[in-house]
Order: sequence, then C-alpha cells, then structure tokens
Amino acid sequence: MPKPNLLITTDVVDQASIQVLSRYARVFSSTTLDEPSLIQLLPTIDILLVFSWPTFLTAENLSKVSDLRFIQSILAGVNHIPFAQLDRKVMVCSNAGAYSDEVAEYAWSLLLSASKRIVDFHNAVKTEEWTLRRTLGGKEVTILMGGKLGILGYGGIGSAVARIGEGFAMKIYAYSRKPIREKGVRSFQGAKGLLTVLAESDAVVVSLPLTRDTSKLIDADKLGAMKKNAILVNIARGELVDEPALYEHLKANQDFRYATDVWWYREGRESLKTSHPFFELSNFIGTPHVSGPSGLATGKPVKFAVENVIRFLRGLKPKNIVNPAEYLVTDRQEY
Repeated sequence: MPKPNLLITTDVVDQASIQVLSRYARVFSSTTLDEPSLIQLLPTIDILLVFSWPTFLTAENLSKVSDLRFIQSILAGVNHIPFAQLDRKVMVCSNAGAYSDEVAEYAWSLLLSASKRIVDFHNAVKTEEWTLRRTLGGKEVTILMGGKLGILGYGGIGSAVARIGEGFAMKIYAYSRKPIREKGVRSFQGAKGLLTVLAESDAVVVSLPLTRDTSKLIDADKLGAMKKNAILVNIARGELVDEPALYEHLKANQDFRYATDVWWYREGRESLKTSHPFFELSNFIGTPHVSGPSGLATGKPVKFAVENVIRFLRGLKPKNIVNPAEYLVTDRQEY
C-alpha cells in the first residue's frame, strides 16, 4: 500500500521531524516548491501540517485538495483554519497543551506586573516622577497571596496557571465546559457559573479558545460583574473581550486592571492597532503576543504536532480533535 502524501506548509518543522514523518508518509514542503509544482501536487495531498494558514491555500486551491483527510495545526488554536471550506470527512486537530507551561508562565508575568504596577513604577522612576519612600497607599499594589484566582478555560494552559497559583496559596475558581475533579479547584459551568467566577475572583486569567460561543464573551455586563479592583489577564485571543466595553470599563474604573498579550483582529488578522487609546490608560498593560512564540522556541509545539500526525498515520486516534461546528459561523482569523 503506497504511503499517503503529507504537505508541510511552514519552515518551523525541523529536518529531524521531517525524517521521522518520512517513515510513514511521502513528505513535501511548500517552502521548497514553486507555485506551478505546488498546484499540481495539491490533488494528491492527504494530510496538511500547518502553522498559520498558508496564503496559497485559497478557497479555489483548497478545493483542489480532494483527497485531504487530516489537518494538524502547530498553533494551539484553530480559528485560523477555514472550516466552512472543508469537506466533512476532514479531521482537524489543534495543538492544545503544546504551549501550556510557557504561556502559563507568561500569564503570571502579566498578572504580577499588573498587581504590582511594575510598568507604572518603572516609568515613574524613569521620568523622575517618583522618589524613594518606605510606604505605599493601599491601592497602589495588589496582594495576591491567599486571594481567589479565576481561570476561564481549564485546559493545558489553564491548569498550568492554576499550579502556579497554588504557590501563592490562591483559591482556584475554574470555569470550564465540563466539571473538574481536581483537589483544590472549584469548578463552575454555564452562564451562572461564569458570572460567579468573575464576581468572586480577585484576578481572572482568560485561556479559552476563540469559538462562535466565546467571541466577545467578556462584554460590558461581564466586566461590570467583576470586582472594581480586579485584574483581568488575557493570554488567549483578543476577540474574547469586547474592545469598546473594555475601554469604557477601564476608563471608568481606575482600580481595575487589564493585562494582555493578545489583540483584536483587523481585516481578519490580529493587529496591534486598536480602535481606542488604551495606552493612555494607566490600568492597561499590553505586550506584542510573545507568549506563544516563547513556547515555540522550546521545540515542544512542533514535537507534539508531529507526534499527533504520526498517530493518525499509524491508524490511532489523534489527540485534540476539534468540533468544526464550534467554528463554522466564526470568520476564519489569522494568528
């Protein structure tokens, strides 16, 4: 029986991984092919290994990949994949868990920066607007030790965030689709559960996937349910938080803080440009989506994705199979 054809559409996959995949499939790389050769190859491809969705796979060209059976994303999320253009027979897998520890560590760096006002204090010293003092006002920093930490989305990243939170003796409130049976974790589901987590937590970390159900999940009402001095950290997708509502909430509640490594989409792509002047606000911290790339540097995401492709090639059930119905009504969005 001939080997299936696998097309890798990114240059982040190392040569050693390609050699391993070659034991099970005929491996091609789009980065080494000219456009005519690539177009000619598409009808024979069974499997795609992608990072961000390749620009050459337009709707027209994707329709030519008639033998396609499996897509593996190297990114943790899959909202960049055009599910509406895929045949129902195509199985799609995310790379959930591949970035967990690294992104969780970054989430905590944002949380600590916000709670201790690191950016504000740095700038105050830099501009000589601060003098050495031995006391602080009660609202100038937030003590996290012993507080309540809400985690929205308790997958690999969320659970890794919780493990770090245990070191701060924080009570963990987790919002997830399914009950969590884990010592020290209070589990909440549904709309009522979400409001409980938001209302009772001193700090909330967002680690949900972006789907049709989670887009703009954190709106004005949800923000209003949170404590006036809460901290909201987003290391998932910018679109989970309603941009205008967030700006108005930050402007009206100076003690509330938002720290993010992810941004809203402009013309289908994540952009550092915003519709509102967030950086004029002292209670906003933003970094340029480096939490995921920091995880990529470890080699784990490629390793995990390749191992999952091999599972499929060996006839085993892959990990992290996604439900296309959760994404079909959401516009495809680039990383």
